[in-house]
Amino acid sequence: MEEIDLVNVGLTQNESKVYTTLVKRWASTSTELSARSTVPYGRIYDVLGGLIQRGLVSIIPGKNKKFSATSPEELLKLIEGKEQDLLKTKEGISELKKFYEQKEEDAVRVAYGDKGFWKLASEMHEPKKYGYSVRWKFRERGGNTDRMKKRIKRGIALKELVNKEQENPKELEKLKKVNKQVRAIRNNGVAIAIQDDEEVLIALIKSNMSLLVKDRSFAEMMKKMFEETYKSAGSV
Repeated sequence: MEEIDLVNVGLTQNESKVYTTLVKRWASTSTELSARSTVPYGRIYDVLGGLIQRGLVSIIPGKNKKFSATSPEELLKLIEGKEQDLLKTKEGISELKKFYEQKEEDAVRVAYGDKGFWKLASEMHEPKKYGYSVRWKFRERGGNTDRMKKRIKRGIALKELVNKEQENPKELEKLKKVNKQVRAIRNNGVAIAIQDDEEVLIALIKSNMSLLVKDRSFAEMMKKMFEETYKSAGSV
């Protein structure tokens, strides 16, 4: 029979050796147990004490005191107890997750550099109603034109404000082919994305810094300002 390791049940390595030895050998003295289980004799009584406390070993009184293993069914009870403890821990983790997610939703996230901007952009939710953008420079990256096509197909309103002086004409043509709702404004170094009255991503080009703001009031105000600017913006 292959050696069974009961450490995952909550036993120590020595307790596992002693218990499995007793199950196979029936009753044994402490000296016999030490020899057969390879647990040092100086440790055997501490190990047996732990097993007796768990209800896995009983004492057979007599001239030469012996020890015997209780039914392995007792191990199943230990496993069930651990499962219940793990379930409670899992529920507690779920509650912690709610606090963490709430903290993330309430936070104003700040990042630096190009990588920081794209990291914040990846954390934005997929829009369900609209997505407005003030672009500093359009670039085909990571399938963003394909995402635009899919969003427009789903009926999501996408509007773009671009800076013609900053844009590469070829890249701008790619954008216009995908989205007809593109107009032009003067822009000295800001990129903005507004989504669903929920979140706003702002990139300050000269400061090389980006902010992700998840606040409904701020998003609604930015949406109104965008729409007023879009009305008066020039053609591309």
